[in-house]
Amino acid sequence: MAENLTREHVRKAYAESGLDHFPLTFERMAVLRDVINSEMLAAGLMHGTYHMAHPSRIRIHGSNCSELRCVSYYFDDREAVTFNGDGFVGFAGWADETNVQPILRGFLKWIKEETNG
Repeated sequence: MAENLTREHVRKAYAESGLDHFPLTFERMAVLRDVINSEMLAAGLMHGTYHMAHPSRIRIHGSNCSELRCVSYYFDDREAVTFNGDGFVGFAGWADETNVQPILRGFLKWIKEETNG
């Protein structure tokens, strides 16, 4: 079984990556959405219906605020990842430790892709 990641571990990895100094563009958020979506689908949670919302659900609020939304069979629009203006990154605050794992794994993969690209 894979290691359970914590939100704090992933926040720390993001801060240490230096990516928090780059603008949050639609293109960057689309890549993040796709990486997280792949993890969600592979996890098969919520009867296999847990996935990221369509591109229109990427919301950009200036250069350092953004939000990505997710859906499943029993909800239509919930937080997946939120970048707040004060630097805080939120990860599915509604989710338990099982349902947040694909989001955290995807976020870490995105960090790795962004810093090696």
